[in-house]
Amino acid sequence: MDMKKTARIATVALCSILSAQCFCMCGCSAKDKNNDGSEVSVEGLVAGESLSSQTAVKLTNHMTAKELDSVTEGPLTVLDEPWNKVAGSNEKLAAYQDGVYFEICEKEDVLRDIEEHPETYAGWTDEELEEYKANCTSYIRGFVVDGRHYGTMISLPLEDVGMYGWYYVLEGDTLVCQELMDLQDLKDKLPQILEEYRKDKYQYFFFGTDFDEEMWKEDIVRIFEAKENKSYQELPSGTCDQLIDEYYQNLQNQQFDLSWELDKEKIETIKDQVTEYTFYDEELDRKLVVHVAIPKGCESARKALAGDGGASASDGVDDAGDLSEHSALPALVLTDAVWRFNDIEKLLKEMEEGRAKPQILISIGQDYNICNSDNMERSALFCEGKDKFLDFITDNLMPYLGEIYAIDYENSTLFGHSLGGVFAHYALCNSDLYENQPFGCYIIGSPAFWSPYSREMSDYSQQANDYGYLDRNDSVSKRVFITAGSDEDVDYEEYFEDGDSTTQSIVHLAERINAKCDPSSPMAKDKLYKSHHYQYIPDMLIEYVDGTF
Repeated sequence: MDMKKTARIATVALCSILSAQCFCMCGCSAKDKNNDGSEVSVEGLVAGESLSSQTAVKLTNHMTAKELDSVTEGPLTVLDEPWNKVAGSNEKLAAYQDGVYFEICEKEDVLRDIEEHPETYAGWTDEELEEYKANCTSYIRGFVVDGRHYGTMISLPLEDVGMYGWYYVLEGDTLVCQELMDLQDLKDKLPQILEEYRKDKYQYFFFGTDFDEEMWKEDIVRIFEAKENKSYQELPSGTCDQLIDEYYQNLQNQQFDLSWELDKEKIETIKDQVTEYTFYDEELDRKLVVHVAIPKGCESARKALAGDGGASASDGVDDAGDLSEHSALPALVLTDAVWRFNDIEKLLKEMEEGRAKPQILISIGQDYNICNSDNMERSALFCEGKDKFLDFITDNLMPYLGEIYAIDYENSTLFGHSLGGVFAHYALCNSDLYENQPFGCYIIGSPAFWSPYSREMSDYSQQANDYGYLDRNDSVSKRVFITAGSDEDVDYEEYFEDGDSTTQSIVHLAERINAKCDPSSPMAKDKLYKSHHYQYIPDMLIEYVDGTF
């Protein structure tokens, strides 16, 4: 069950009751996105022409002021195991430790919620919804008492509705409203009410406060007294939803291992070469952790910024578009940093010992207080939110980092594996719809096209057609390395149904891409490693940066 969705539905139900890299370049066609969503053709490469003979690629930073203000930059913290510090914390509640607080939802907020979250009202008839709109009134969304958060299973009105207060009990699947006559009636009934609420079927109706009967009795009485005395304070709109999210996130933190896969001894040796960034993305409404590592001897790839942070997109680039004073390096961007950050040390070593050309290594993970290895959370980026995540990488992250580091975008690579491989495929097949072109290369590792998370995408049918990418473009300019483990199909065959297995899908994808290319200059290469689903990845990445794949 989706606990957050259940919480929202429960709240609405209560209110309704109350209210009744190394391949040859081919030509391409890129497209920019106008504000109205229309597409504008952008002249691309001439067949056989390399970007090295053209103006250096520039990116436009599309971050909002809020997103720019959210960015932090500092030393590596992952060795301090920051996930242990956030588990069980209630940061938002910490601001409301002294007294009784109500979040009041005004009628206009109710009407706006109907417009913004129609899925919550999907089971209602048109007549029921119109009646609700006509009769809804302001109501209390939730309470906080000395830092303890409560829902509205026991509540009271803001306006005269003919009742002092009420509480709800479940009869089957139906919430039934029971009247409270006055404060003494509340006190008399609280023991039996709270005894009822101990039952498991009520677990999703209490948001943010563990069940403690004596504490609840005192707090609920204080809530009613604060209303009578007008001694409560108001919470900002949306606070209770944020507190619900925080509460359920903490429940998840207790159920899952939030730790990242780390060889701490090896990571310790490179920590001074890594800069840690955090970004908040408004589209995703998520915080992301990004690590940037530079090989020793390539420090000039970081631009000398005026005032340590006053970079502009043109820093280090002369009027002709050629990089000056800085050595531009390709970037290798690794999704699923929960696992892939652990590969950074070996990749840096390959470069520093001369077996691989230098690259800027960038890993992207979610906030430390999220279980980065949980497929539900990964799906939120790679499947459900793939368009927003691609927007973040293409229009926010890479342009922002390009203002700090001299990045050779033409030869930069985006890597994803499993659900991340599904995302890397989506990123490749939608790259032509962006003005910004931060990647010339893509690694699609063991794409789990068969995954239930992938199949549930609203545009799943477009995935098999590569999102129309090969239909829109007469030729392919991106270099694509598609990999899998030779032994992984047997582990997931129950999911394939009538579709391709993983190993079949990578062969067929390479064939579709190369059909758009000159036979002498294929843009896609597929390779099977003697491995199951993920064990091959560290060695594959070494091969990739070494150029021996």
